[in-house]
Amino acid sequence: MKLSDLGERGIIGKMGKILDIGDDAACIKLGHESLILSTDTIHGPTHIPPGMTPKQIGKFIVTVNLSDLAAMGAKPLAFLLSYGGPDKEFSEFMQLIKAADSQCRKFGINLAGGDTKEMKELTLTGCAVGTAKKPVLRSGAVPGDIIAVTGELGTAGACFELLRKGIKPGSSLLKAALEPEPRINEGIFLAEYATSMTDISDSLAVSLYSIAKQSRVGMEIDIDKIPLSRFAPGNVVNHALYSGGDYQLLFTVPEKTFFRIKDSLNAKIIGKTTRSGGIRATRGSREFRIREMGYEHFDRNR
Repeated sequence: MKLSDLGERGIIGKMGKILDIGDDAACIKLGHESLILSTDTIHGPTHIPPGMTPKQIGKFIVTVNLSDLAAMGAKPLAFLLSYGGPDKEFSEFMQLIKAADSQCRKFGINLAGGDTKEMKELTLTGCAVGTAKKPVLRSGAVPGDIIAVTGELGTAGACFELLRKGIKPGSSLLKAALEPEPRINEGIFLAEYATSMTDISDSLAVSLYSIAKQSRVGMEIDIDKIPLSRFAPGNVVNHALYSGGDYQLLFTVPEKTFFRIKDSLNAKIIGKTTRSGGIRATRGSREFRIREMGYEHFDRNR
């Protein structure tokens, strides 16, 4: 059996039988707080579209790692960056490093160190460290909770589809897709209220299924309530459901609590949790099937 026979999520599922994994980041209890640790890698051929600048790449590697801290409700503490790539102009390398440092400082942390290695293709690995008094896991949703998302969805998927077709996206769409922001402030705020949470990095569908399975709840989703990108052309619903890269937060929260906090948060209700298993969805008056599908490494069909 090869890794591609399982796919990334299948691999993680197998690893979960021997390791305590399954949330957006690792959680280690330290006294009255928890240390939250995340690592993520981006690789030139799979993550970096042609035309993405060194500044955008440097910002992006920080964002994808901090997004995992946001999903746990953690406050960032430090960031480490390992750089692998071919020989290039030092000035171009420093543009990437300075952009990563600038993105760290935006969230009150330092680029504390890392490593450099010569490799054939650009490969960056980040490690984000944070703390949380009350980490939010994927396993805490209960029947009757509101299901909600921050921001808008479908931006990245629509942009990358245009780029694959050789079509230049509009400037607003391109910036939103190539320079996403981690929802750190929203995550810290929601840590006081959310029963479960995850970031939307691989797709909304994948994120919904991950919470439903780990919390052992069902879900009812209203497709028409999913907040869609203002900038994206084409089948935005499909991109919102099945494309990754938006880095918004999906969370559950008691209904009374949501309406108490909604004015402090840019979030929209898309459904509710139920006792019965599985995910049911409607679009208008019709049933709508949400497949467990999204971006996945080691996918033989990609």
